[in-house]
Amino acid sequence: MQRQLEASDERLRAVLGQTDGIVMELDAEGRCLSVWARSDDLLAAPQASMRGRRLHEILGPETAEPMVERVSRVVATGHFDRFEYALEVAGGRRWFCSEVLSLSPLPSVTFLIRDITLQKTLELRLLQADRLAALGTLAASVAHEVSNPLAFISSNLNFALKGLAELSKLLRGEGGPAELSAASVVLDECAEALDEARQGTQRLSHVTRDLKTYARGEDSVEDLADVEKALTRSIHMSLGTIKMRARFVNRLSEVSRVKGSEERLGQVFLNLLLNAAQAIPEGTPDRHMVEVTLREEAPWVVVEVRDSGNGIAPEHLKRIFDPFFSTKPVGVGTGLGLSISHSIVKGLGGDIQVESRVGQGTCFRVLLPIKEPSQTSSDDDPE
Repeated sequence: MQRQLEASDERLRAVLGQTDGIVMELDAEGRCLSVWARSDDLLAAPQASMRGRRLHEILGPETAEPMVERVSRVVATGHFDRFEYALEVAGGRRWFCSEVLSLSPLPSVTFLIRDITLQKTLELRLLQADRLAALGTLAASVAHEVSNPLAFISSNLNFALKGLAELSKLLRGEGGPAELSAASVVLDECAEALDEARQGTQRLSHVTRDLKTYARGEDSVEDLADVEKALTRSIHMSLGTIKMRARFVNRLSEVSRVKGSEERLGQVFLNLLLNAAQAIPEGTPDRHMVEVTLREEAPWVVVEVRDSGNGIAPEHLKRIFDPFFSTKPVGVGTGLGLSISHSIVKGLGGDIQVESRVGQGTCFRVLLPIKEPSQTSSDDDPE
């Protein structure tokens, strides 16, 4: 039996030696029972030193926690899972995909872990390209959002300067009794003008901050995301575009946080908002509507983006999430927005649905799983 086990182990190592795959067996407490890999280059520690140690000790709490949560979930439910994570190894930061292979009676869970750094790099470049394409679509409305505050900032500063010039004359004794009696009024008006200018600079700051955050993006998928914050930021960026075509109706309510990245969720919401605006013909904004709803229906946080636009033909509905498929005119959009949004939502364990009627409008519904509080006790970390 011992010889058979050794031979089986040798065959497994020979197979893994032809791939970059890593096989790791973990018990219910996150302790590494065994690990097979072609080399130690893609591991956080040498194989021999990992056996018998907990992941919190090997990887650190931030990286280990999601994997230990998966082990507990698989043991409890028997439902196999897949997730991605980033890790610093000898060659630098790498991305990995971990999939459950089997569940044993021990109980223990065996994972197949693959290096997906190249795939992830290409995916992130595609995400960035989509962000920049959306910013291009927003360019006209962003220019309007910036020019309006700049105009009244300039006007109020000029008013304040004139008022201060009048006060300066009075202080030099160049005014009469009437001018002196009006000094307090002039001072109040200058203070009001400067306060309005300050509000304008805050608005500009918000616009540039939202654009900067959106354009930068990020690659974390295990954070706790504030859906309302991500949605509100996307609404701020798209509102100028929407108001040129439709009335905007905001129905946001307080919801629980979800697993994911606010930047990535913001990309999903912005794509849906811009699609809603572009589905509505220009010229009659009083006759059309874009409505956004945020609510909680356990175990989901639900976001709906509804428009009264042209709608989507039934034959196109089954293809709208395909890459490069678009019903928009040539030169409008990249055909990637909905595909990328679908990929982001599915990667977070959620779903994205669509209902549409030609001539009546479309509703996109995003379902995001509510992040459950961690059940891991403090003794999981040996340190």
